[in-house]
Amino acid sequence: MKKVQQLIANKGVTFLNAFVTTPICCPSRSSILTGKYLHNHHTVNNSVSGGCSNFNWQQNQEKQSFAVPLHHAGYKTFYAGKYLNQYGEKKTGGTKHIPLGWDWWLGLVGNSRYYNFTLSVNGSAKHYKEDYLTDVIKDYALQFIQQLNPKEKFLMMLSPPAPHAPFEPAVKYKDTYRNVTALRTPNFNVPVTKNKHWLMRMQPSPLPTSLLPTLNKIYHRRWETLLSVDDMVESVMNELENKRILNDTFIIYTSDHGFHIGQFGLPWDKRQPYEFDIRVPLLVRGPGIPEKKVVSQPVLNIDLAPTIVDMAGLSFAEERDGKSFLPFLKHPGQYYGRKFLIEYEGEGSKRSISPSCSLPQDNTLAECSIEASCKCQDSRNNTYECIRHLNRNVNFIYCQFEDREKFVEAYDLVKDPYQMQNIGSTLDSKATKFYKDALQILLKCRGFECSVFS
Repeated sequence: MKKVQQLIANKGVTFLNAFVTTPICCPSRSSILTGKYLHNHHTVNNSVSGGCSNFNWQQNQEKQSFAVPLHHAGYKTFYAGKYLNQYGEKKTGGTKHIPLGWDWWLGLVGNSRYYNFTLSVNGSAKHYKEDYLTDVIKDYALQFIQQLNPKEKFLMMLSPPAPHAPFEPAVKYKDTYRNVTALRTPNFNVPVTKNKHWLMRMQPSPLPTSLLPTLNKIYHRRWETLLSVDDMVESVMNELENKRILNDTFIIYTSDHGFHIGQFGLPWDKRQPYEFDIRVPLLVRGPGIPEKKVVSQPVLNIDLAPTIVDMAGLSFAEERDGKSFLPFLKHPGQYYGRKFLIEYEGEGSKRSISPSCSLPQDNTLAECSIEASCKCQDSRNNTYECIRHLNRNVNFIYCQFEDREKFVEAYDLVKDPYQMQNIGSTLDSKATKFYKDALQILLKCRGFECSVFS
């Protein structure tokens, strides 16, 4: 993404250690909006029953998003693109529902689409059949910028689904990277035996070689969808420059989760507590931020809401779990180690299991397709809590799974960056107690209690 690199990274700060606290769409997006861990915003998965854009979310957590204090302070606010996976459906209030705090509302109905989608345009459903969603978001964003008064304060959130499934690039970019193959990391399609939790050990392991062309295609299609995002960023930045407000504007570029394509024999998805699923890009530029700086300070998706509010010179009425990283943007040399929580509640969905797979047709497994050799991506007992510990000398993760095995995984990422050797069963008693105790504190934390720097 040359344009993003040139216009944001080269003009600001790149965070090397940016993480999400729950590696799946709706819970992570809820954390981004509210600055809260999953156990405090209560959106545990992508379903309505799991809190994704349901009535409880709308009546409680949604009203606490970072848009609300900015709107009250006189900012003109704009949202376009994917919001929460269940937004706009009949069972969640339909397209008439506009979340509090947004003046211009262009929310995608349902989960990720590229063509043939519906937007809630300020509360009215508008269907687009032939238009490409990233381009539609771009066009609305340009309209919004063009109508701004020169001194008007504003907040924009552009949320294209790319590179999310169904991995559909714009026609002009299709097959641009057709000769590019999925990244062959040291943990790519390695067989998993007893050293990882049950879902990882599920057969086939490794994936059959016949599936590798599909992995390659998904990999290059994802990059092709991002070329339109690159164009969108350039167009928006140019329009801000035309209005002579670019240099007075903070710009944040990030994602709601990581992704795997073939790592440990997993086909393609997220949801796991490994580095490839919990790490995300984070680039920031803006007034007072030095150019071309790389920062190793650990930052989280729950830090985004407090940071955005801080950038506006405001504060939340009540303390959030995350902390503003604005000081690290203006003074990149600062560094504080951190302990933080990764939490996930596994899902089971009979509807997502292919009838052609020889698997239980019930709600214990999820995302099991014949196209992925019936290797399931999730299960109800893929529920875990991890503590991630990162400072100048320590790079460690300790995870407990809520399954009948009470499985433990732990990795020293200084020695084992690709998480090949689980040392959970050989960890000495002192270290085990240290991480278990710290994990229990974080699982109950709220507000300032969640900030554990070390």
